Amino acid sequence: MLSRHRLPVLAGPCLVLALAAAHAQTAGPPDTNASGVFLNAAGDVLTARHAVSDCRSLFAVKGAQVAEATVVAASPELDLAVLRTTLKPYLHATLAFGDAAPGHSVGVFAEAYAVLQRSSGRATLLSNALTVPGAEGLQLLSGMKPGASGSAVLGTDGLLLGVVVERVAAAPHAGGMVLSRTVSSASAAGATQVRAVPTSQVRQFLRAHDIAFSESGSPQLSSMQSPAARASTLSVGVLCG
Repeated sequence: MLSRHRLPVLAGPCLVLALAAAHAQTAGPPDTNASGVFLNAAGDVLTARHAVSDCRSLFAVKGAQVAEATVVAASPELDLAVLRTTLKPYLHATLAFGDAAPGHSVGVFAEAYAVLQRSSGRATLLSNALTVPGAEGLQLLSGMKPGASGSAVLGTDGLLLGVVVERVAAAPHAGGMVLSRTVSSASAAGATQVRAVPTSQVRQFLRAHDIAFSESGSPQLSSMQSPAARASTLSVGVLCG
């Protein structure tokens, strides 16, 4: 598992300024611990609970912007959390009315914030993962690594199908590995799959905590548009100190 990112021993606005300055002096974005996805125009961010549950300081990162974040809703059972931020998104996610079809494999896109920010050619990438037919909930064949916890799973139509939380063994009851850099976890042995919380459970969680979100059954992208490019716009980095 990748090593934990170390933050300066500062607090509040001083740490925000320090992080922004460090970002300005580097060629890329800060090395975030986990990922998230914009939920609404107010800047609320959906992410994995394990990535933000024991943070002394917590920040959301979008490009050159670094903002303090506060956990306003959390579910230990689903491993989901919502962060309140002052970031103003250009675009926020639209939840699909239904979950990914369980009977057959379909192409989807899901990737960590830091990887998205550094990748080239995403404007033409239609998918980078496959759903696993017959799996419990939403599971993916994907090469995502630590830092991907909280990443959006987008269908080729651009609708949100789920949120990544961990890598699990393909064989039942063989253990798993969370995909955040803030939590130590044993690696899953043998063949593995990425587990995501499906949209139906995300929707229930958000409604239970009165968090605003959008949902639709209409495609958000045409067949020639890239879910990878949309994911890059929706994606938020999470820094846990």
